[in-house]
Amino acid sequence: MVETGSSVKRSQEILPTALLILLAFFIRAHSIQALPPFNDESLHIRRAEIIYKFTDRNLNMTLGKLLSYYWIGLFHPARLDAIFVGRTASALFALLGLAAAYSTARILFGRVGGWITLILAAFSPFLIFFDRLALSDGLTAALGMLVIWASLLMMRRANYGKRCPLAILAGFLSGLVIVSKLLGLPMAGVPLVAVFTLNHTKIRRINFQTLWQILRTHRDQLMTAYVTFGLVMLPFIWHIVDRTITGKYVNVVNNNLINGAAEEKSPPQVLIDNLHSLWSANWVLHGSFLWIMMLAGVAFLLWKRPREGSYLILSTVLAWSMSVVFAADLSTRYLTLGVLPSLVIVAGAISLAIQEIAKINIEKPALHVTMPERGAIAVLLVWLVWIPLPFINHAWNDPTKLHLPQADQWEYFGNFGSGYGLIAAAHDMETLPRSEPSGRVQVIGLVGSCHQIRLYLDEYGPVKLECPFFGWQGEFMQDVANLVDQRVAEESTVYLLVEPKLRFTDLSMLHVRWELIHSYPRPFNGMTVELWRAYPNK
Repeated sequence: MVETGSSVKRSQEILPTALLILLAFFIRAHSIQALPPFNDESLHIRRAEIIYKFTDRNLNMTLGKLLSYYWIGLFHPARLDAIFVGRTASALFALLGLAAAYSTARILFGRVGGWITLILAAFSPFLIFFDRLALSDGLTAALGMLVIWASLLMMRRANYGKRCPLAILAGFLSGLVIVSKLLGLPMAGVPLVAVFTLNHTKIRRINFQTLWQILRTHRDQLMTAYVTFGLVMLPFIWHIVDRTITGKYVNVVNNNLINGAAEEKSPPQVLIDNLHSLWSANWVLHGSFLWIMMLAGVAFLLWKRPREGSYLILSTVLAWSMSVVFAADLSTRYLTLGVLPSLVIVAGAISLAIQEIAKINIEKPALHVTMPERGAIAVLLVWLVWIPLPFINHAWNDPTKLHLPQADQWEYFGNFGSGYGLIAAAHDMETLPRSEPSGRVQVIGLVGSCHQIRLYLDEYGPVKLECPFFGWQGEFMQDVANLVDQRVAEESTVYLLVEPKLRFTDLSMLHVRWELIHSYPRPFNGMTVELWRAYPNK
């Protein structure tokens, strides 16, 4: 059987694309435990361990970071392997977002645009850092890009005036992105944005009549998409309404993440601060050159391809909108949702620039038509060597050398949520003298992320770790002090794992004397972890 020319070209395109996606996975999965665990990863894993038991409706149905629990739970992570399994699962899911970004750019800007997008996404330090963590942000970013891709296909392939199966996909994915993380809520507007920007209606003037005509033309696609979206969301909305009516209110989002800064900052000030964080995060993680290229790409796309440019730009704005407008304490990971469409924008701009230059070169036979592509490759190579390759090397070998925004250095390295210090402490605790009568090393954890230490300790090993709840305002410290007194009276040897600078604990309330055994400083002048031996206060 003779293979046609189009089939040959297709196979020649699939192979390098598949290899790039596999390379992206290797970058994300290799040496994936080099960075010690983060507090929220442990929480995700704890919930993933029990979510398929279906014993807690609040856990199984309350919107938040729900989808990541179900996804990680599919792999049944064992306690001591949970970080490796959870992170690898997240890295695997991220590939869906890369594939969607490639396909979107391929449809809009051709083969070159697709490959440039895939290279940028595969090597993006922004994506690499968060795709290597067992958090919900990588899943949400992938699903957000899938919504953009599905909405584009809905407009490209649908028969106007008829229901389109791809509208079902767009609506379904729009629901999933919200189930993955509430920050994805604005992505539900992407199908509507696609209808207004990618329609084939010839628009001479934008007015209400024109917009109404577009809505009528694509009424069935929109109804199909949003009915599907509603059906996806219905069980979770029912759960919230039912709990509210019965007085068993569920907390969908922590109030301090939305309005915690309202007492100190006005909404305009929050917006200004968050826009500054958005700028600095991209400036640091992608490098000044690529970030400026993104901003220039916005203008270039609006000039050359206003419909496609408007679609991608508005989709990116939606992806970042909830974080930038409402987040009182904006973490860089909240911005991951908008990274992939922003990379499609810059890749599209580069691809269109190549096409424009190629047209000029056709009129000058002395120059090869492929020269613009060679120039683009040279620029990409300079960026790869300058920004991503050193970042990847440090991520694999020594994360403390990563070039990150200052807030992220504190959050993932120096703050109480960081696993730095805790891993070393867990290792040392296993070598301590055992207590009588329990026959185990009795340790009481008074650190902010005590629950994650269990991921380094065998449940039936020498260390018996207790993590009493002291409250987020230290309101239960008296109960903790009583527990310490009780253990000191029962056991011959008791150890306390503390963070002296943790603001949630008042260690002066303890009734025991103590002796410093080990001290574990965190990077970047972070919070030190200390291991004490406790004695009765006689």
